[in-house]
Amino acid sequence: MPFTKTRWPLFAALVLGVAAVASIWYFALSHPRGEAVPASGGRYVEGVTRAPERINPLFASANQTDADLAALVFSGLVRLGPDGTPQPDLAERWEITGNGQSYVFHLRHGVAWQDSEPFSADDVVFTYRAIASPGFRGDPALAQLMEGVVVSARDAQTVEFRLEQAYAPFLSYLTIGILPRHLLEGLDPGQLYSAGFNARPVGTGPWVLKRVSDSGVTLASNPTYYLGPPHIATLELRVYPDEAALAAALRQREIDGALLGPGAAPSDIDFLRGDRRFALHAMTGTAFNIVYFDTRSPLFSDQAVRQALWQATDVEALAAAAGGGVRVTDSIAPGLWAHATPPEAPDFDPGAAASALERAGWSRGSDGIRRKGDQRLAFTLSTANDADRVALANELERQWEAVGAEVTVQPLDAAVFIEQYLLPRKFEAALALIDPGGDPDPYPFWHSSQIAEPGRNLSNYSDARIDDVLERARQTTDTHRRQELYALFAGYFIADAPAIPLFAPQWTYAQETRVQGFAESLLFTPASRFSNVQDWYVRTRTGP
Repeated sequence: MPFTKTRWPLFAALVLGVAAVASIWYFALSHPRGEAVPASGGRYVEGVTRAPERINPLFASANQTDADLAALVFSGLVRLGPDGTPQPDLAERWEITGNGQSYVFHLRHGVAWQDSEPFSADDVVFTYRAIASPGFRGDPALAQLMEGVVVSARDAQTVEFRLEQAYAPFLSYLTIGILPRHLLEGLDPGQLYSAGFNARPVGTGPWVLKRVSDSGVTLASNPTYYLGPPHIATLELRVYPDEAALAAALRQREIDGALLGPGAAPSDIDFLRGDRRFALHAMTGTAFNIVYFDTRSPLFSDQAVRQALWQATDVEALAAAAGGGVRVTDSIAPGLWAHATPPEAPDFDPGAAASALERAGWSRGSDGIRRKGDQRLAFTLSTANDADRVALANELERQWEAVGAEVTVQPLDAAVFIEQYLLPRKFEAALALIDPGGDPDPYPFWHSSQIAEPGRNLSNYSDARIDDVLERARQTTDTHRRQELYALFAGYFIADAPAIPLFAPQWTYAQETRVQGFAESLLFTPASRFSNVQDWYVRTRTGP
């Protein structure tokens, strides 16, 4: 018998009743009586090293505390999962059609801004059109992303992005926080940059900003957050002058947590590791150290030299001396969804490296430096004049000289190094830190079309096989196929060695053990540590 209008409410009530009983039983079985479960309430205080300036996701990249706050107050269409896989956020689902040129997002129903106004597709359109506006004063990479992209609202719950050509990484860049049109409409790019809104932001994220001062920021749990209110009632970011002061504040229990960078004092890390009051989370990101070779130079056009120097590099020792890190072998950070198991990168074996150089005609002279005809195995390694970077370069010098190379470390002012040496490709070898971002796309770094500025193929490297696989990987949205193509890229890259990827530096996230619920993730940006902040808790109650 078909359901009639009078029978349907009764049927619905029965279904809801069964579902409620099932939920109660599931909770009871998952949390036996007497077991502690998360409870609402409490306060969490974290230390940071910069005061906020402009709490707006479009402009937050210049100040890490602004980026932290943007991640807490605002939400994007998508979020990056622990391995960088795009996951639903304000968009509950999406379709990619038109050979990868159309992205249609279906927004969650019932989402409200923190001032209780309804969220809609118009807010998404407003945000991305602001990024594409002439005179936009935020990250130029955001503006470049939106060049030629047409964004429109099909209805209040549906947004479409139309691209001029397929670009598989596009989805991973749509994590940018959405702005409220009803509060900002009519402002030009300059006015948006200096708007009072940036000191009193209103978002759709898990936390509501309550107070801002030079000493810190206080936020409260958002009771209407669409994924459920955070367990912790109050979150504070407290400002300290530098990382040493941050570590001291942890020791003295002024704060409950802090993210310490790769340059943190080993004594501070050792103290925290030995103190049972703290849990330490080792976190690495997509940024990694790399040595570029100018493959058009007479010395580094020799593949045998590049391969031998890679084999003479003790990456594990370099990472340990730098405070820890994860080895990178093929320009795609381990832990990312796209990181396939590549062919084995050269193991550290200085004896084998020396033998390979001998076979390639590079013989040691009486001074210990290798020569091939009239050419000496001698070059300059340029890098930024930062203590940690120079120490890393000096250790590379020591390792390579052991196999007969003469290396001169050239420390340079950071701006000079980047603007006058690295980007113009005016170096023999260069030690740098690069960050491909949440999507691993190696195209900007290794496709031959990127040899000329503003491309980032800094090794002046060209390989038709690599060009082919990187082009195809950009044109397919099939993640499994992209992973297969990146495995091919890794094999070609490792075999030819146009550069030596070293390691992703390690960050240390310290939290008092009373803070529970933190989930491990790649550190796409330092703000990624807050990826599941709504699940953290400092209070518990007894289960049913």
